[in-house]
Amino acid sequence: MSSQSHSLSRRSFIRGLASVGGLGAAYMALSAFDLMGQGALAQGNTTAPLPNGSLTGKSVIVIGAGLAGLCSAMRLARVGASVRILEATNRVGGRSLTLREGDSYRERGWNSDTTMRFEQVGDVAPDAPDNYLNAGPGRIPQHHARVLDYCKEFHVELQPYLYMDQANLMQNDAWNEGRPVQVRRLKNDLRGHLAELLAKVSDQGALDAALTLGDQEAFLAMLSHFGQLTQEGAQLVYAGASLKDDYIRAGYAIDPGDVKTAGRPWPTLSLDEVMASDFWNSEMFNDLEYFWQTTLMQPVDGMDMIWRGFLEADVGNGQTVRDLIVLDSPVSGIDVEDDLSIVRLVGGQTMTADFVIATLSAPLLAQLGGNFMNPVTRQILSEVYITPACKVGFQGRSRFWEQEDRIYGGISWTKGIINQIWYPNYSFNSPTGVLTAAYNAGEDASEFEKLSRAERVETALAGGEKLHPGYRDKVFAENGVTIAWAKMPYQAGGWANDTAYTQPEVFLQMVAADPIGRKVFMAGDWFSYWPGWQVGALDSAHLATDMIARRVVSGG
Repeated sequence: MSSQSHSLSRRSFIRGLASVGGLGAAYMALSAFDLMGQGALAQGNTTAPLPNGSLTGKSVIVIGAGLAGLCSAMRLARVGASVRILEATNRVGGRSLTLREGDSYRERGWNSDTTMRFEQVGDVAPDAPDNYLNAGPGRIPQHHARVLDYCKEFHVELQPYLYMDQANLMQNDAWNEGRPVQVRRLKNDLRGHLAELLAKVSDQGALDAALTLGDQEAFLAMLSHFGQLTQEGAQLVYAGASLKDDYIRAGYAIDPGDVKTAGRPWPTLSLDEVMASDFWNSEMFNDLEYFWQTTLMQPVDGMDMIWRGFLEADVGNGQTVRDLIVLDSPVSGIDVEDDLSIVRLVGGQTMTADFVIATLSAPLLAQLGGNFMNPVTRQILSEVYITPACKVGFQGRSRFWEQEDRIYGGISWTKGIINQIWYPNYSFNSPTGVLTAAYNAGEDASEFEKLSRAERVETALAGGEKLHPGYRDKVFAENGVTIAWAKMPYQAGGWANDTAYTQPEVFLQMVAADPIGRKVFMAGDWFSYWPGWQVGALDSAHLATDMIARRVVSGG
């Protein structure tokens, strides 16, 4: 559907909403989706507070102590609201989970915990700050302004996240006899072959109608540099690297050294070989996507530094957000009666408040009992598909990926079920480090999560062996950990497939539909254009709290 069609359907919906629910409902929907031209977040202060004192005397219950819940509670409490955060589990952070020495967790169906165990390597103690696994989010794009701005506010130190090192590996059992190939070889040989094809097209006159003679000459000169082409007779061809070249893009099988060591460039991969790798359909160009373009960042010492910043945020009266949290408090339902929201906890206890912000994942929210949600919205939320996602973590006995492969950060890819290996982007040349030894999603994760803990670890070892021979002896395999987010308590998986991004009209209706006077609001990364990203959680929290403030200020 075109953007114009989207705009027309939205305008029609707003006009219909205004005729049924009045201008107030229409204004709320407009504000929710920024249809009044308020501008991009990056143009202003993304962490600006609500109007001072705007929630004085009001009470709010926030369900869930993930990033959306913590941000919502902080914003409301700072402007006078009495806030309580009800968290179903015994920990804070939601899917932002950083695991360190001694941390434990348990998936549904397990009869025992998994506890992180790191080994002392050299002078690196098990509890060293660099020994951690980001089991949830692991990177922050530079355009996620609200996340970065809160990091600044909370003095969370950031460092680069290296998404792609040209020395990273790509491996496919069905190609190159299963042997891995460096990213730089695939990308640069593909670029050379494409440039040669375009040069041939130009030589055959196919571009005469599009380019003047002068432009064609400039175009061919550009192709020569773009694809590292050489002149052979009257033609520009890609012959790959040679020692006569001023520079070599695809790298060396044997690096040059002293005057007696000229080095040996990698043999050129043919276009057929590059295409047969099957990495051109996504992984080879991931770094060109808006999500993954440099610069990416990460907090020093783990992603949980962000929610810990919220946890310690001052909310007045000598309290921090931490003081607002009640752990081990799962909710069974929400009712709205006599202009109050009644939250029912598992076990029968009830709590009342003026407003509720529920940050549960969409299908879990749909399972809550009570009259707080109309049947249409409940049905929509129950059908939201949450993509499964899994990770495995190993500590290296050394940083063998640096010593043997000269890989410093980034991701290696495989067509096997483990999908990816992430290398630590910090503490280069230190004695040890923690690998994200598998990261998969979708169908691969659905199959992976069916395996036992031991089977997942063994599968990750076998997959790593194809990228790094001798792998299982180079990591502390016995201490490997794995997590399947679809099986974690009070989680439904990694991220939603059905969101405002894929179904804008439907989600607009969910925001505006209000049979009971907007006492209960939704938040979470799924309720945004950034599912699976921390910025989506924060954006949705700002939306929910802004809507509550507008309602109170307007006398609602």
